[in-house]
Amino acid sequence: MKRFVTHLLMLGLILAAMPTMAQEMMDNDPVPEYTPPAMLDASPVELPKITKDVLKNGLTVYYIPQHEVPMTALRLNFPTGSLFNPIDKPGLTDMVAELLTKGTKERSAIDIAEEIDFVGGSISTGAGNNSTYIVTEVMSRDLDLGFDLMSDVILNPTFPEEEIGRVKTQSISNLMAQKDDPGAIAGRAWAKWVYGEHPYGYPSSGTIESIQEISRDDIVAQHERLYTPKSATLAISGDFDLKKTRKLVKKYFGKWDGGAAPQPTAEPAQRGEGGKVLLVDKSDAVQTQIRMGYILGPYNMGDDLYAFRVMDYLYGGGSFASRLMDRVRNDLGLTYGIYSYIEARQQNGSYTIQTSTRTEATEQMIDEILAIMDQVTTEGFTQEELDEAKSYMIGAYPRQFETPAQIANQFQSLLLFDFGDPAQFIADYRQNIQQVTLEQVNAMAKKYLLKDQLRMTVVGKADDISEVMAKYGDVETVSVEEY
Repeated sequence: MKRFVTHLLMLGLILAAMPTMAQEMMDNDPVPEYTPPAMLDASPVELPKITKDVLKNGLTVYYIPQHEVPMTALRLNFPTGSLFNPIDKPGLTDMVAELLTKGTKERSAIDIAEEIDFVGGSISTGAGNNSTYIVTEVMSRDLDLGFDLMSDVILNPTFPEEEIGRVKTQSISNLMAQKDDPGAIAGRAWAKWVYGEHPYGYPSSGTIESIQEISRDDIVAQHERLYTPKSATLAISGDFDLKKTRKLVKKYFGKWDGGAAPQPTAEPAQRGEGGKVLLVDKSDAVQTQIRMGYILGPYNMGDDLYAFRVMDYLYGGGSFASRLMDRVRNDLGLTYGIYSYIEARQQNGSYTIQTSTRTEATEQMIDEILAIMDQVTTEGFTQEELDEAKSYMIGAYPRQFETPAQIANQFQSLLLFDFGDPAQFIADYRQNIQQVTLEQVNAMAKKYLLKDQLRMTVVGKADDISEVMAKYGDVETVSVEEY
Protein backbone atom coordinates (compact mmCIF):
# COMPACT_ATOMS: atom_id res chain seq x y z
CA MET A 1 0.00 0.00 0.00
CA LYS A 2 2.84 2.37 0.92
CA ARG A 3 4.56 1.61 -2.41
CA PHE A 4 1.31 2.37 -4.30
CA VAL A 5 0.91 5.71 -2.50
CA THR A 6 4.54 6.58 -3.29
CA HIS A 7 4.05 5.79 -6.98
CA LEU A 8 0.83 7.84 -6.99
CA LEU A 9 2.63 10.85 -5.53
CA MET A 10 5.44 10.53 -8.07
CA LEU A 11 2.88 10.39 -10.90
CA GLY A 12 1.19 13.52 -9.55
CA LEU A 13 4.51 15.38 -9.49
CA ILE A 14 5.25 14.33 -13.08
CA LEU A 15 1.78 15.41 -14.28
CA ALA A 16 2.10 18.72 -12.48
CA ALA A 17 5.44 19.34 -14.13
CA MET A 18 4.29 18.41 -17.65
CA PRO A 19 3.14 21.93 -18.72
CA THR A 20 6.47 23.41 -17.67
CA MET A 21 8.40 20.56 -19.28
CA ALA A 22 6.36 20.92 -22.49
CA GLN A 23 7.01 24.67 -22.56
CA GLU A 24 10.73 24.12 -22.04
CA MET A 25 10.75 21.58 -24.87
CA MET A 26 9.01 24.08 -27.14
CA ASP A 27 11.42 26.83 -26.15
CA ASN A 28 14.45 24.61 -26.70
CA ASP A 29 13.15 22.99 -29.88
CA PRO A 30 10.90 25.52 -31.66
CA VAL A 31 9.13 24.64 -34.90
CA PRO A 32 11.59 25.81 -37.54
CA GLU A 33 10.51 28.54 -39.93
CA TYR A 34 10.14 27.50 -43.54
CA THR A 35 13.39 27.90 -45.42
CA PRO A 36 13.33 27.61 -49.21
CA PRO A 37 15.80 25.09 -50.58
CA ALA A 38 19.15 26.53 -51.55
CA MET A 39 18.79 25.11 -55.06
CA LEU A 40 15.28 25.13 -56.46
CA ASP A 41 14.37 22.55 -59.07
CA ALA A 42 13.59 24.86 -61.99
CA SER A 43 13.87 22.12 -64.60
CA PRO A 44 11.28 22.10 -67.42
CA VAL A 45 7.90 20.51 -66.78
CA GLU A 46 7.83 17.05 -68.33
CA LEU A 47 5.12 16.80 -70.97
CA PRO A 48 4.05 13.84 -73.07
CA LYS A 49 5.11 13.86 -76.71
CA ILE A 50 2.72 16.35 -78.30
CA THR A 51 2.00 16.32 -82.04
CA LYS A 52 0.74 19.41 -83.87
CA ASP A 53 -1.10 19.45 -87.21
CA VAL A 54 -2.58 22.33 -89.19
CA LEU A 55 -5.32 21.35 -91.63
CA LYS A 56 -5.70 23.00 -95.02
CA ASN A 57 -8.69 24.97 -93.72
CA GLY A 58 -6.54 26.50 -90.96
CA LEU A 59 -7.69 24.37 -88.01
CA THR A 60 -4.80 23.78 -85.59
CA VAL A 61 -4.83 20.38 -83.88
CA TYR A 62 -2.81 19.23 -80.86
CA TYR A 63 -2.57 15.53 -79.99
CA ILE A 64 -1.72 14.99 -76.32
CA PRO A 65 -1.41 11.29 -75.41
CA GLN A 66 -1.86 9.66 -72.01
CA HIS A 67 -2.76 5.99 -71.97
CA GLU A 68 -3.37 5.30 -68.27
CA VAL A 69 -7.19 5.65 -68.53
CA PRO A 70 -9.23 4.59 -71.62
CA MET A 71 -10.83 8.02 -72.00
CA THR A 72 -10.31 10.75 -74.59
CA ALA A 73 -11.30 14.41 -74.41
CA LEU A 74 -11.83 16.72 -77.37
CA ARG A 75 -11.60 20.43 -76.65
CA LEU A 76 -12.35 22.86 -79.48
CA ASN A 77 -11.54 26.46 -78.62
CA PHE A 78 -12.26 29.75 -80.41
CA PRO A 79 -10.60 33.03 -79.30
CA THR A 80 -13.98 34.75 -79.43
CA GLY A 81 -15.48 35.79 -76.12
CA SER A 82 -17.33 38.87 -74.95
CA LEU A 83 -14.88 41.10 -76.84
CA PHE A 84 -16.76 40.06 -79.99
CA ASN A 85 -20.19 41.04 -78.72
CA PRO A 86 -21.87 44.05 -80.33
CA ILE A 87 -21.75 46.86 -77.76
CA ASP A 88 -25.56 46.96 -77.65
CA LYS A 89 -25.96 43.17 -77.31
CA PRO A 90 -23.76 41.79 -74.53
CA GLY A 91 -24.44 38.11 -73.95
CA LEU A 92 -24.85 37.25 -77.65
CA THR A 93 -21.70 35.12 -77.89
CA ASP A 94 -22.64 33.27 -74.70
CA MET A 95 -26.09 32.56 -76.03
CA VAL A 96 -24.79 31.15 -79.32
CA ALA A 97 -22.53 28.74 -77.39
CA GLU A 98 -25.38 27.70 -75.09
CA LEU A 99 -27.61 26.87 -78.06
CA LEU A 100 -25.15 24.71 -80.01
CA THR A 101 -26.36 21.49 -78.39
CA LYS A 102 -30.05 22.40 -78.63
CA GLY A 103 -30.59 20.93 -82.07
CA THR A 104 -28.89 20.32 -85.43
CA LYS A 105 -30.10 19.46 -88.92
CA GLU A 106 -30.16 15.75 -88.08
CA ARG A 107 -30.52 15.69 -84.26
CA SER A 108 -32.82 17.29 -81.72
CA ALA A 109 -31.54 18.44 -78.33
CA ILE A 110 -32.95 15.22 -76.85
CA ASP A 111 -31.19 13.10 -79.50
CA ILE A 112 -27.83 14.71 -78.69
CA ALA A 113 -28.29 14.21 -74.95
CA GLU A 114 -29.40 10.59 -75.31
CA GLU A 115 -26.58 9.60 -77.68
CA ILE A 116 -23.83 10.95 -75.45
CA ASP A 117 -25.47 9.62 -72.27
CA PHE A 118 -25.82 6.14 -73.79
CA VAL A 119 -22.02 5.78 -74.01
CA GLY A 120 -21.37 7.43 -70.64
CA GLY A 121 -19.80 10.50 -72.20
CA SER A 122 -20.41 14.22 -71.98
CA ILE A 123 -20.60 17.24 -74.24
CA SER A 124 -20.59 20.82 -73.00
CA THR A 125 -20.35 24.26 -74.50
CA GLY A 126 -19.73 27.71 -73.13
CA ALA A 127 -18.27 31.15 -73.63
CA GLY A 128 -16.75 33.81 -71.44
CA ASN A 129 -14.73 36.98 -71.63
CA ASN A 130 -12.05 35.52 -73.89
CA SER A 131 -13.14 32.37 -75.67
CA THR A 132 -15.83 29.96 -76.76
CA TYR A 133 -15.35 26.24 -76.19
CA ILE A 134 -16.89 22.87 -76.91
CA VAL A 135 -15.69 19.90 -74.87
CA THR A 136 -16.57 16.26 -75.54
CA GLU A 137 -15.38 13.39 -73.35
CA VAL A 138 -15.93 9.73 -74.24
CA MET A 139 -14.47 6.31 -73.67
CA SER A 140 -11.75 5.82 -76.24
CA ARG A 141 -13.75 3.11 -78.01
CA ASP A 142 -16.47 5.72 -78.66
CA LEU A 143 -14.15 8.35 -80.13
CA ASP A 144 -15.85 8.26 -83.53
CA LEU A 145 -19.16 9.21 -81.90
CA GLY A 146 -17.44 11.98 -79.95
CA PHE A 147 -16.13 13.50 -83.18
CA ASP A 148 -19.48 13.02 -84.89
CA LEU A 149 -21.43 14.87 -82.19
CA MET A 150 -18.87 17.67 -81.81
CA SER A 151 -18.69 18.37 -85.53
CA ASP A 152 -22.47 18.22 -85.86
CA VAL A 153 -23.16 20.85 -83.18
CA ILE A 154 -20.45 23.12 -84.59
CA LEU A 155 -21.30 22.84 -88.28
CA ASN A 156 -25.04 22.22 -88.32
CA PRO A 157 -26.85 23.99 -85.46
CA THR A 158 -30.40 25.08 -86.28
CA PHE A 159 -31.13 27.37 -83.30
CA PRO A 160 -34.82 26.45 -82.91
CA GLU A 161 -37.00 29.33 -81.71
CA GLU A 162 -38.42 27.29 -78.83
CA GLU A 163 -34.92 26.52 -77.55
CA ILE A 164 -33.94 30.18 -77.86
CA GLY A 165 -36.94 31.04 -75.70
CA ARG A 166 -35.94 28.50 -73.04
CA VAL A 167 -32.34 29.71 -72.94
CA LYS A 168 -33.46 33.32 -72.68
CA THR A 169 -35.80 32.53 -69.80
CA GLN A 170 -33.07 30.66 -67.94
CA SER A 171 -30.51 33.42 -68.56
CA ILE A 172 -32.84 36.13 -67.30
CA SER A 173 -33.67 34.03 -64.23
CA ASN A 174 -29.98 33.66 -63.44
CA LEU A 175 -29.37 37.39 -63.85
CA MET A 176 -32.32 38.20 -61.58
CA ALA A 177 -30.90 35.90 -58.89
CA GLN A 178 -27.58 37.77 -59.02
CA LYS A 179 -29.28 41.05 -58.12
CA ASP A 180 -29.33 39.94 -54.47
CA ASP A 181 -25.62 39.04 -54.41
CA PRO A 182 -23.43 41.98 -53.28
CA GLY A 183 -20.32 40.36 -54.76
CA ALA A 184 -21.98 39.95 -58.16
CA ILE A 185 -23.28 43.51 -58.01
CA ALA A 186 -19.79 44.78 -57.23
CA GLY A 187 -18.34 42.79 -60.13
CA ARG A 188 -20.79 44.24 -62.65
CA ALA A 189 -20.45 47.77 -61.32
CA TRP A 190 -16.66 47.59 -61.26
CA ALA A 191 -16.46 46.32 -64.84
CA LYS A 192 -18.54 49.24 -66.10
CA TRP A 193 -16.62 51.75 -63.95
CA VAL A 194 -13.17 50.64 -65.09
CA TYR A 195 -13.84 49.66 -68.74
CA GLY A 196 -16.64 52.08 -69.58
CA GLU A 197 -18.56 51.64 -72.85
CA HIS A 198 -16.54 48.66 -74.00
CA PRO A 199 -17.58 44.98 -74.35
CA TYR A 200 -15.50 44.24 -71.22
CA GLY A 201 -17.67 46.71 -69.34
CA TYR A 202 -20.64 44.36 -69.54
CA PRO A 203 -21.12 40.82 -68.19
CA SER A 204 -20.24 38.16 -70.77
CA SER A 205 -23.61 36.60 -69.92
CA GLY A 206 -25.36 39.84 -70.87
CA THR A 207 -27.95 41.97 -69.15
CA ILE A 208 -31.67 41.41 -68.73
CA GLU A 209 -32.33 44.09 -71.33
CA SER A 210 -29.82 42.78 -73.89
CA ILE A 211 -30.98 39.16 -73.56
CA GLN A 212 -34.55 40.26 -74.28
CA GLU A 213 -33.43 42.08 -77.43
CA ILE A 214 -31.35 39.27 -79.00
CA SER A 215 -33.09 37.72 -82.03
CA ARG A 216 -32.57 34.46 -83.88
CA ASP A 217 -31.12 36.45 -86.78
CA ASP A 218 -28.51 37.87 -84.40
CA ILE A 219 -27.63 34.36 -83.24
CA VAL A 220 -27.30 32.91 -86.76
CA ALA A 221 -25.14 35.83 -87.92
CA GLN A 222 -22.86 35.62 -84.88
CA HIS A 223 -22.40 31.88 -85.38
CA GLU A 224 -21.48 32.38 -89.02
CA ARG A 225 -19.02 35.14 -88.11
CA LEU A 226 -17.23 33.52 -85.17
CA TYR A 227 -17.16 29.78 -85.86
CA THR A 228 -14.40 29.44 -88.42
CA PRO A 229 -11.56 26.88 -88.48
CA LYS A 230 -9.01 29.60 -89.21
CA SER A 231 -9.14 30.83 -85.62
CA ALA A 232 -9.87 27.53 -83.84
CA THR A 233 -7.65 25.07 -82.00
CA LEU A 234 -8.63 21.46 -81.33
CA ALA A 235 -6.84 19.71 -78.49
CA ILE A 236 -7.23 15.91 -78.31
CA SER A 237 -6.04 14.45 -75.03
CA GLY A 238 -6.09 10.99 -73.50
CA ASP A 239 -5.91 7.39 -74.69
CA PHE A 240 -6.02 7.34 -78.50
CA ASP A 241 -4.22 5.92 -81.52
CA LEU A 242 -2.54 8.81 -83.33
CA LYS A 243 -2.91 7.44 -86.87
CA LYS A 244 -6.60 6.54 -86.47
CA THR A 245 -7.40 9.82 -84.71
CA ARG A 246 -5.79 11.88 -87.47
CA LYS A 247 -8.14 10.16 -89.91
CA LEU A 248 -11.12 11.04 -87.70
CA VAL A 249 -10.03 14.68 -87.56
CA LYS A 250 -9.90 14.85 -91.37
CA LYS A 251 -13.18 12.95 -91.71
CA TYR A 252 -15.16 15.26 -89.46
CA PHE A 253 -13.36 18.61 -89.76
CA GLY A 254 -11.38 18.43 -93.01
CA LYS A 255 -14.24 19.81 -95.12
CA TRP A 256 -15.18 22.49 -92.60
CA ASP A 257 -15.09 25.80 -94.39
CA GLY A 258 -15.39 29.28 -93.02
CA GLY A 259 -14.49 32.89 -93.49
CA ALA A 260 -11.44 34.76 -92.28
CA ALA A 261 -10.62 34.78 -88.58
CA PRO A 262 -12.93 37.39 -87.01
CA GLN A 263 -11.54 40.62 -85.62
CA PRO A 264 -12.94 42.51 -82.63
CA THR A 265 -14.73 45.73 -83.45
CA ALA A 266 -13.78 47.45 -80.18
CA GLU A 267 -10.48 49.21 -79.67
CA PRO A 268 -8.50 48.37 -76.50
CA ALA A 269 -9.93 50.04 -73.40
CA GLN A 270 -7.88 52.96 -72.08
CA ARG A 271 -7.18 53.92 -68.49
CA GLY A 272 -9.67 56.38 -67.05
CA GLU A 273 -8.87 59.23 -64.71
CA GLY A 274 -7.84 58.21 -61.20
CA GLY A 275 -9.46 59.48 -58.03
CA LYS A 276 -12.97 58.50 -59.09
CA VAL A 277 -15.30 56.58 -56.76
CA LEU A 278 -18.54 54.80 -57.67
CA LEU A 279 -20.71 54.22 -54.60
CA VAL A 280 -23.52 51.73 -55.20
CA ASP A 281 -26.06 52.29 -52.46
CA LYS A 282 -27.42 49.07 -50.97
CA SER A 283 -29.38 50.34 -47.99
CA ASP A 284 -29.68 46.97 -46.24
CA ALA A 285 -25.97 46.12 -46.53
CA VAL A 286 -24.02 45.23 -43.40
CA GLN A 287 -20.77 44.85 -45.32
CA THR A 288 -18.99 46.88 -47.96
CA GLN A 289 -17.78 45.24 -51.17
CA ILE A 290 -14.63 46.99 -52.42
CA ARG A 291 -13.00 46.94 -55.85
CA MET A 292 -10.18 49.25 -56.87
CA GLY A 293 -7.67 49.42 -59.67
CA TYR A 294 -7.12 50.71 -63.21
CA ILE A 295 -6.60 49.55 -66.78
CA LEU A 296 -3.11 48.05 -66.87
CA GLY A 297 -2.36 46.35 -70.19
CA PRO A 298 -2.36 43.03 -72.04
CA TYR A 299 -2.43 39.87 -69.93
CA ASN A 300 0.89 38.63 -71.32
CA MET A 301 2.66 41.74 -69.91
CA GLY A 302 5.44 41.67 -72.50
CA ASP A 303 8.97 41.64 -71.08
CA ASP A 304 7.69 42.36 -67.56
CA LEU A 305 5.67 39.14 -67.30
CA TYR A 306 7.74 37.10 -64.85
CA ALA A 307 8.87 39.89 -62.53
CA PHE A 308 5.33 41.28 -62.48
CA ARG A 309 3.82 37.91 -61.58
CA VAL A 310 6.21 37.52 -58.66
CA MET A 311 5.54 41.08 -57.50
CA ASP A 312 1.77 40.60 -57.65
CA TYR A 313 2.06 37.30 -55.76
CA LEU A 314 3.85 39.14 -52.97
CA TYR A 315 1.52 42.13 -52.90
CA GLY A 316 -1.92 40.52 -53.08
CA GLY A 317 -2.04 37.64 -55.54
CA GLY A 318 -0.43 35.06 -53.29
CA SER A 319 -3.33 34.68 -50.86
CA PHE A 320 -1.93 33.98 -47.39
CA ALA A 321 1.61 34.64 -48.62
CA SER A 322 0.77 38.21 -49.65
CA ARG A 323 1.33 41.47 -47.80
CA LEU A 324 -2.34 42.42 -48.15
CA MET A 325 -3.70 39.19 -46.68
CA ASP A 326 -1.13 39.10 -43.90
CA ARG A 327 -2.04 42.59 -42.76
CA VAL A 328 -5.80 43.00 -43.20
CA ARG A 329 -6.82 39.45 -42.34
CA ASN A 330 -4.12 37.95 -40.15
CA ASP A 331 -3.17 41.08 -38.19
CA LEU A 332 -6.39 43.10 -38.18
CA GLY A 333 -9.19 40.60 -38.87
CA LEU A 334 -10.92 42.99 -41.28
CA THR A 335 -11.87 40.40 -43.90
CA TYR A 336 -11.91 36.74 -44.83
CA GLY A 337 -10.02 37.38 -48.04
CA ILE A 338 -8.33 40.01 -50.19
CA TYR A 339 -6.74 39.49 -53.60
CA SER A 340 -5.02 41.40 -56.37
CA TYR A 341 -4.77 40.27 -59.98
CA ILE A 342 -4.55 41.42 -63.57
CA GLU A 343 -7.73 40.39 -65.33
CA ALA A 344 -7.14 37.88 -68.13
CA ARG A 345 -8.22 39.72 -71.25
CA GLN A 346 -7.15 39.55 -74.89
CA GLN A 347 -7.00 43.34 -74.98
CA ASN A 348 -6.01 45.64 -72.12
CA GLY A 349 -7.19 44.27 -68.78
CA SER A 350 -7.54 45.92 -65.39
CA TYR A 351 -5.35 45.44 -62.36
CA THR A 352 -7.85 44.87 -59.58
CA ILE A 353 -7.78 44.66 -55.78
CA GLN A 354 -10.86 42.92 -54.43
CA THR A 355 -12.16 42.48 -50.88
CA SER A 356 -15.05 43.10 -48.50
CA THR A 357 -15.37 44.17 -44.88
CA ARG A 358 -17.97 45.15 -42.29
CA THR A 359 -19.49 48.58 -42.89
CA GLU A 360 -17.85 50.33 -39.94
CA ALA A 361 -14.40 49.11 -41.03
CA THR A 362 -14.65 50.44 -44.60
CA GLU A 363 -12.32 53.39 -44.05
CA GLN A 364 -9.76 51.36 -42.14
CA MET A 365 -9.70 48.68 -44.84
CA ILE A 366 -9.11 51.12 -47.69
CA ASP A 367 -6.49 53.01 -45.70
CA GLU A 368 -4.60 49.78 -45.02
CA ILE A 369 -4.63 48.79 -48.71
CA LEU A 370 -3.23 52.17 -49.68
CA ALA A 371 -0.67 52.12 -46.87
CA ILE A 372 0.67 48.75 -47.98
CA MET A 373 0.84 50.03 -51.56
CA ASP A 374 2.92 52.98 -50.29
CA GLN A 375 5.09 50.66 -48.24
CA VAL A 376 6.03 48.29 -51.04
CA THR A 377 6.60 51.05 -53.59
CA THR A 378 8.92 52.96 -51.27
CA GLU A 379 10.59 50.28 -49.15
CA GLY A 380 10.17 47.30 -51.48
CA PHE A 381 9.91 43.60 -50.64
CA THR A 382 12.57 41.52 -48.89
CA GLN A 383 14.85 38.81 -50.18
CA GLU A 384 13.16 36.32 -47.83
CA GLU A 385 9.74 37.12 -49.32
CA LEU A 386 11.14 36.76 -52.82
CA ASP A 387 12.76 33.40 -52.07
CA GLU A 388 9.55 31.99 -50.60
CA ALA A 389 7.46 33.27 -53.52
CA LYS A 390 9.76 31.76 -56.13
CA SER A 391 9.91 28.48 -54.21
CA TYR A 392 6.13 28.20 -54.27
CA MET A 393 5.63 29.36 -57.85
CA ILE A 394 8.30 27.05 -59.21
CA GLY A 395 7.18 24.10 -57.12
CA ALA A 396 3.47 24.49 -57.83
CA TYR A 397 3.71 25.03 -61.58
CA PRO A 398 3.86 21.32 -62.61
CA ARG A 399 0.50 20.71 -60.89
CA GLN A 400 -1.17 22.51 -63.79
CA PHE A 401 -0.10 19.71 -66.16
CA GLU A 402 -1.05 16.52 -64.33
CA THR A 403 -3.73 15.39 -66.79
CA PRO A 404 -4.05 15.63 -70.58
CA ALA A 405 -7.12 17.84 -70.15
CA GLN A 406 -5.09 20.28 -68.05
CA ILE A 407 -2.32 20.30 -70.66
CA ALA A 408 -4.85 20.96 -73.42
CA ASN A 409 -6.37 23.82 -71.46
CA GLN A 410 -2.94 25.36 -70.80
CA PHE A 411 -1.93 25.11 -74.45
CA GLN A 412 -5.10 26.80 -75.63
CA SER A 413 -4.88 29.53 -72.97
CA LEU A 414 -1.28 30.34 -73.91
CA LEU A 415 -2.26 30.61 -77.56
CA LEU A 416 -5.27 32.75 -76.67
CA PHE A 417 -3.16 35.39 -74.93
CA ASP A 418 -0.26 35.43 -77.40
CA PHE A 419 2.40 33.88 -75.18
CA GLY A 420 4.16 32.39 -78.19
CA ASP A 421 4.84 28.68 -78.67
CA PRO A 422 3.06 26.94 -75.75
CA ALA A 423 5.55 24.08 -75.42
CA GLN A 424 8.48 26.51 -75.25
CA PHE A 425 6.70 28.78 -72.77
CA ILE A 426 5.97 25.84 -70.48
CA ALA A 427 9.53 24.54 -70.79
CA ASP A 428 11.07 27.90 -69.88
CA TYR A 429 8.58 29.11 -67.25
CA ARG A 430 10.21 27.81 -64.08
CA GLN A 431 13.67 28.94 -65.13
CA ASN A 432 12.33 32.39 -65.96
CA ILE A 433 10.73 32.67 -62.52
CA GLN A 434 13.96 31.49 -60.90
CA GLN A 435 15.91 34.27 -62.62
CA VAL A 436 13.71 37.08 -61.26
CA THR A 437 15.71 39.33 -58.93
CA LEU A 438 14.67 41.45 -55.96
CA GLU A 439 15.65 44.58 -57.87
CA GLN A 440 13.29 43.59 -60.71
CA VAL A 441 10.39 42.85 -58.35
CA ASN A 442 10.73 46.17 -56.55
CA ALA A 443 10.93 47.95 -59.91
CA MET A 444 7.63 46.28 -60.89
CA ALA A 445 5.99 47.61 -57.72
CA LYS A 446 7.06 51.15 -58.58
CA LYS A 447 5.98 50.76 -62.20
CA TYR A 448 2.60 49.08 -61.75
CA LEU A 449 1.24 49.91 -58.26
CA LEU A 450 -0.14 53.33 -59.13
CA LYS A 451 -1.94 54.83 -56.16
CA ASP A 452 -2.80 58.09 -57.94
CA GLN A 453 -4.44 56.17 -60.80
CA LEU A 454 -6.85 54.17 -58.64
CA ARG A 455 -10.54 54.12 -59.39
CA MET A 456 -12.85 52.55 -56.80
CA THR A 457 -16.22 50.84 -56.74
CA VAL A 458 -17.87 50.15 -53.40
CA VAL A 459 -21.22 48.51 -52.76
CA GLY A 460 -22.59 49.29 -49.33
CA LYS A 461 -24.85 51.43 -47.19
CA ALA A 462 -24.40 54.96 -48.51
CA ASP A 463 -25.80 56.63 -45.37
CA ASP A 464 -22.90 55.18 -43.39
CA ILE A 465 -19.99 55.42 -45.82
CA SER A 466 -20.60 58.28 -48.27
CA GLU A 467 -18.60 60.81 -46.21
CA VAL A 468 -15.79 58.29 -45.84
CA MET A 469 -15.61 57.66 -49.57
CA ALA A 470 -15.23 61.38 -50.35
CA LYS A 471 -11.79 61.05 -48.79
CA TYR A 472 -10.63 58.97 -51.79
CA GLY A 473 -11.88 61.04 -54.70
CA ASP A 474 -14.90 62.38 -56.52
CA VAL A 475 -17.88 60.24 -55.55
CA GLU A 476 -20.76 59.27 -57.82
CA THR A 477 -23.59 57.58 -55.95
CA VAL A 478 -26.11 55.34 -57.72
CA SER A 479 -28.87 53.02 -56.59
CA VAL A 480 -28.27 49.29 -56.45
CA GLU A 481 -31.24 48.96 -58.79
CA GLU A 482 -28.97 50.02 -61.66
CA TYR A 483 -27.06 46.75 -61.30
